[in-house]
Amino acid sequence: MTKKELLQMQRKMAQEKTDIYSGILFNNQVFEKGRSEEIEYNFNCPELAVLREKYGLETIAGRGSDFQKAKRLLHYFSQRLTHSSWYDNHIPCNALDLLEYSLNDPENGINCLNKSKILEECCLALGIYARRVYIMPYSPYDFDNHVVTEVYDRKLEKWIMLDPTTDGLFIDENGYPLSLLEMRDKFANAEFITYVRSTDQLNDMKKLKEKYVEQNAYICKNLFYFYIDKVSSFGAMGNSLAFIPENYSVKEKQIANVKYRIANLPEDHKGDIHHLKKWLEKLKDYKEDVRTNIESMMKAPV
Repeated sequence: MTKKELLQMQRKMAQEKTDIYSGILFNNQVFEKGRSEEIEYNFNCPELAVLREKYGLETIAGRGSDFQKAKRLLHYFSQRLTHSSWYDNHIPCNALDLLEYSLNDPENGINCLNKSKILEECCLALGIYARRVYIMPYSPYDFDNHVVTEVYDRKLEKWIMLDPTTDGLFIDENGYPLSLLEMRDKFANAEFITYVRSTDQLNDMKKLKEKYVEQNAYICKNLFYFYIDKVSSFGAMGNSLAFIPENYSVKEKQIANVKYRIANLPEDHKGDIHHLKKWLEKLKDYKEDVRTNIESMMKAPV
């Protein structure tokens, strides 16, 4: 098999995965009504002013719309932060401590959770509405999820997803940047959507979609439900809002996930079985996350 044939086969398989994930989204387009909540955005933390000055954020962001500024921040930090899925979150979750630890230091990689926090706080430091969003898969046998940042552009009057792990975003057939809910809707209804890097030229949309078919599949599978920090501010505030499709039990998913882990533990991890069984017992008393109305996620902050 030639390299070209192998690439074609890989892209075909990725598109087949995307079709499956899109079908799941199609059958789960309605979210539970839940309660109405206001997501808070705090621009007045003194640490944000320190962050802005220490890293010259105004110079990096330059002029333009909120989206244009945020995209420059995205590109600047994405290429200077090494990714590590094994990072243990031991550094306090705020941009000052995380950048001190990881910026331009390949030995100190961090994960998507913390990269998204850095971008969120850098945007807040410049007066741009930004929030960290956990994007979650449907399957209880999927141990992976992802975390991204959404920014609100006051000129376009919309939310836009930015992924600081990959230096990218998603666009429609006209090159229009998309929010997470717009992405979910387009995947669910088999409409044109593709991932692009922040520096890509948008001359040939079909070619870009073919190029990034694996990234499209990965994000599509993680668009089933969402958690958003209740407060976007300097540092981690702890509380989050849950946006869950109708008739989906996060509790049952977690129970099935732990049972699957126990049944499929590799020999060199058998020592973890006691911990997993205790976790399974605790899950029996777990209460379902309180649902938040999806309109709270769609709402403009201004």
